[in-house]
Amino acid sequence: ENKIQFVIFNRLSDLKQSNIGLVSDEQYNIGGITHIVGSKVFIYYDGSHVNLERQIKAGIANVVLNELIYGSKIAAKVKNSTLLTLPDWYLNGLISYLSDDWNVDLDNYVKDGILNKNYEKFNRLSGTDAIYAGHSIWKYIADKYGEDKISNIIYMTKISRSVESGFLYVLGTSFKSFTHDWYDYYDKKYYDYDKEQKMPQGSKL
Repeated sequence: ENKIQFVIFNRLSDLKQSNIGLVSDEQYNIGGITHIVGSKVFIYYDGSHVNLERQIKAGIANVVLNELIYGSKIAAKVKNSTLLTLPDWYLNGLISYLSDDWNVDLDNYVKDGILNKNYEKFNRLSGTDAIYAGHSIWKYIADKYGEDKISNIIYMTKISRSVESGFLYVLGTSFKSFTHDWYDYYDKKYYDYDKEQKMPQGSKL
């Protein structure tokens, strides 16, 4: 409902020294996580316009999603945040999905997480693991069910105040079955890919 304000710093060190919002260093956008205070988006320029654009997209996605799910008024936010707690993979993964296209780096991170079985208990994931696992979940939904289902899941999650119910109502399958299918999809994809690899001929360096 309100204008989104962008506060852009010349470098990450300047952003970390800012006292706007009086937020600690740990909550800033280290590692590419855009930091938000209300409708203010804090980003920094690292010399790459691609990274700057990604941060802007992530900031817009973050503000809009928070308003959609929790509301724009303080009282509504407090009430809704106590009734609905979203796991890290849900919101952070969705912001990553909306702000960044699937690429080689993302694919490598997810492949590593799947093959090393780091994502088996993904509801407990945090940090970058939650972001990459979440991104892969939303990509899987878009590829298999269609991108329009994502907005429906967000809406039903808000209405039912339950992540599991949001997936069940929209996809017609239990959340447990869905996560099993998601994991199997990537596990088979990466396992089959590695099976086709061959060691180069010649002596090892």
